[in-house]
Amino acid sequence: AEAARGVPLDVVRANLRRAEEGLRTLEEFGKLIDPGAAEEFGRMRYRVYTLEKAILTAGSARERLAGCDLCLLLTAASCRVGVERVVRESLAAGARMIQVREKSLSDGELLEHARRVRDWTRAAEALLIVNDRPDIAALVEADGVHVGRDDLPVRAARRIVGPGRLIGVSTHDIDQARQAVLDGADYLGVGPTFPSKTKQFAELAGLEFLREAAAEISLPWFAIGGIDSDNVAEAVAAGARRVAVSGAICAAAEPGEAARGIIARLRES
Repeated sequence: AEAARGVPLDVVRANLRRAEEGLRTLEEFGKLIDPGAAEEFGRMRYRVYTLEKAILTAGSARERLAGCDLCLLLTAASCRVGVERVVRESLAAGARMIQVREKSLSDGELLEHARRVRDWTRAAEALLIVNDRPDIAALVEADGVHVGRDDLPVRAARRIVGPGRLIGVSTHDIDQARQAVLDGADYLGVGPTFPSKTKQFAELAGLEFLREAAAEISLPWFAIGGIDSDNVAEAVAAGARRVAVSGAICAAAEPGEAARGIIARLRES
C-alpha cells in the first residue's frame, strides 16, 4: 500500500502520520535532554492527531451529506397539517435530511415518534437525525444525532452512537465552529441567521457568521435560524450551501410546496 496514492487525501493521511511519528521520536529524545521539551513535543503530536481526525472526518462527512442541501427541523406541535404529511411531502419535494426536534415528549413518546419518522426516511433513502438524544438515535437506528451548546459534548455522544453515525453541533460564532471541527463533529449548524418564529435566541449571529464559516470551515454546515423562501437567497449570497428549516415548512398549509420553493431558491442562487 505504501506505493499507492489514489487521491490527494491519501497523501495528506500519509504525511500527517509521518509528522506524528517524527514528533513521537522527538518526544522520546527530549526525555534524555529536557523533560519540558518532551512534554511540548507530546502536546504537538496530539494536536497533529486531532487535525488528522478533523481532516479525515470532513472528507467522509462531505460524501455522506452530498445532496443534503435542505434539512427539515421537525417539531410535531408546529405541524399544521400533521407530522406524517409534513415529512412525506418534504421528502418528496427533495429534502434529504429530517431532524426530529422534540422538547416536550416523554422518553417513550419520543422513541415511538422517532421510530415512525425512521420508517418514512428509510423508505425515501433520506437521513434521520435526532436532536439532543444520542440514546434515542442509537435505539431507532438513526443516521446521527445533533447536539447543542448545553448538551453532551461530541466525544461523549460518540461513545453512545458509535463511529458510524453523524454528529452535528450547533455553533453561534466562528470560535465555536473551529472548536466543533476539532472536537470531531461531522457537520455544523451555523447561526442563528434571522429571527425565528419557532425558537427564541438571545442574539443573532447574522449573515456575517455565515460569511466567516464559508471562508474557513470545510466541514459541511447548515445555516440555521428563521430561514424561509423569502430570505434563503441572502443566506446563499453569504456563502451557505445548506439550510435547516423549521417553521417555514412545518407551519405551511402546503409543506411540500414550501420545501420545494426553498430548495429551488437555494439551488438557483
